[in-house]
Amino acid sequence: GDLGENEEKMLKDVVAAINSKMKVGCTGCGYCMPCPKNVDIPGTFAAYNRRYSEGRFWSFVDYLICTALRKNSTAASNCIECGKCEKHCPQQIEIRKELKKASDEMEGPIYRIVRKAVKLFKAF
Repeated sequence: GDLGENEEKMLKDVVAAINSKMKVGCTGCGYCMPCPKNVDIPGTFAAYNRRYSEGRFWSFVDYLICTALRKNSTAASNCIECGKCEKHCPQQIEIRKELKKASDEMEGPIYRIVRKAVKLFKAF
C-alpha cells in the first residue's frame, strides 16, 4: 500500500530492465557447490551476467580472477556435465547448459592465452 499505481509501474519497469540484462538467474547462493571438477559456478554466472550489464572488459577481469588466477582452474570448461549441481539449485537453473554458453563466450582466445601465461608464472 505505500506505493501508488505510477510508482508500482515504475518499480516493475526497473526490475524488468535489470532482468533483461541477466543471462542466468543465479543468485549466488552456492547450493550447487562444491563441483566435483572445481568449477566456480556462482562466480562464472556472476561474470557472465556482468558481461551483458556492464561490458566485456570488467566481466573478463572478473572471470579471470574467479577461474584462472587460482591455484587450480575453476573454469566453466572444466564441467563434465555430471548434473550434481542441478539437483541442488533452488532456482532450477539448467546449470550444465548455461555453463556451456558461459564457457563459449568467456573463454575465447585471449582468455586461453592469459590462462596459459598464468600457469607458467605459477611454476616459478
